[in-house]
Amino acid sequence: MKLIKNNLIYFILLLAIILRFFNINNLPSLNPDEAALGYNAYSLLQTGRDEHGASWPLHFQSFGDYKPGGYIYLDLPFIKLLGLTPLSVRLPNLILSVLTIYILYKLVLLLTLDFRLSLLSSFILTISPWHLHFSRGAWESSMALFFLILGVYWFYSYIKKLKKYYLYLFPLPLVASLYVYHSVRIIAPVLLLILIINNHLLLIKNFKKLILPFTIAILLTIPVLYSFLHNGGTTRFSGVGLTADKGPINRSEELLNQHGNTKLINRAMHNKRVLYLLSWSQKYLSHYNLNFLFINGDEVPRSKVPEMGQLYLIELPFLILGIINIIKSKNKHLQALTFSWFFIAPLASSLTFQAPSALRSLSLVIPLSIFIASGLKYFLNLIHYSLPLIFVLSIFYIYSIFYYLDAYYIHAPQRYSFAWNSGFSQVIPYVESQKNNYQNIYFTTKYDQPYILYLFYSKYDPSRIQAQIKLTSPDQFGFSTVENIDNIHFGIPETLPGNSLIIEASDFEKTGQSFKIYTN
Repeated sequence: MKLIKNNLIYFILLLAIILRFFNINNLPSLNPDEAALGYNAYSLLQTGRDEHGASWPLHFQSFGDYKPGGYIYLDLPFIKLLGLTPLSVRLPNLILSVLTIYILYKLVLLLTLDFRLSLLSSFILTISPWHLHFSRGAWESSMALFFLILGVYWFYSYIKKLKKYYLYLFPLPLVASLYVYHSVRIIAPVLLLILIINNHLLLIKNFKKLILPFTIAILLTIPVLYSFLHNGGTTRFSGVGLTADKGPINRSEELLNQHGNTKLINRAMHNKRVLYLLSWSQKYLSHYNLNFLFINGDEVPRSKVPEMGQLYLIELPFLILGIINIIKSKNKHLQALTFSWFFIAPLASSLTFQAPSALRSLSLVIPLSIFIASGLKYFLNLIHYSLPLIFVLSIFYIYSIFYYLDAYYIHAPQRYSFAWNSGFSQVIPYVESQKNNYQNIYFTTKYDQPYILYLFYSKYDPSRIQAQIKLTSPDQFGFSTVENIDNIHFGIPETLPGNSLIIEASDFEKTGQSFKIYTN
């Protein structure tokens, strides 16, 4: 019995691997961001340059969104060993997502010495629809979450154990997270600042020991900061940031026009800055909306499954119980960490026009998992671990998990086929086989960034694309695309020349196919 108890975490990790690894090469269909990460890693391996010809950059121009290079560089050995496949692109995130679950277990155990709470926290994260969804693709936010929680765990390892090597270790993962994902560049520094403030008395006593690790961390941060400011990294924020939403400006002008004048008092009442502040407040608070968390989830189809929130509905009472329980707890470290993280996590997402965002606020899943686990443990204690009641609770949880899996594997690929980019793995090899038989090939642009999916699935020679790639002018969100590769044109004109092959989008729900193909 003791052997089983000591190894329960490994059973949880095995379940995590099964849920995340099953059919990962095919589902979900590869999206353009994943394809860009994989193809640019492939291009580096082949030529030492990215698709645009830049030599080993820290930010990759990609579609004009200047992706941080951390994921791409960590993906290099997987693509080297396994080739350019969805599996090789996704494996780095899958591995680190499973390790995130293990680090959460270690972190909660370190802070509480509570074996049951630690196991429950890791189990809740293992089956979490939110974390599971972003563990199965090449999502930079999920990889950044691993580095974030690892840094926090090593920070508290120093605080609780006072072992000097943790003092030198804990800044490294936090710095690494900055190289992986844009949003964490707001979350990581703020979270670190809160941790320092909450533990300032101990840190002041060891101030001299802090000088070297923090100096090293700052030096390691300089390259990514320089690249962000000078190589187009700020373009990403200008495209998706709060100011990209022109609604507050238009609203301000509308209200001023209704006054018929521009007196100072009217400008003060209807100031666009005030309206932007109100917009930010609404976007920030929307991440705690019950509709987002438990009913419908994210509005972006690629980030959700049909008719489900980010968490299981059955977890709502346990979340409330857990928050109350931790508020009443005498464990100051657990209180400080969970509530600080809880309020910090949506910051980056709330600064964009597209909120609430499950992707950008993914780190919120950590405090939520701890809250839910705490509430669940409190409930189990309340019922004195009654086997009949545990059986009933298990039935509800099992039903919830299977409901999610059914929505994920069966319904989402059909309802959101346009967002999941279904069918590219089948149609691209066909296009390649017909490429020399037609003067022109016209490819639908209904699906996002089809050119990068073509490069990925055709394993197009990187040196050839570097010589001819040309991005279009940025759209209103700062994104660009490629319209032509060889005789393939991404976009279908009204008038089609002869000897052309046309690949149009099809209605998946009616036809069961993502594309329809015909000649002219």
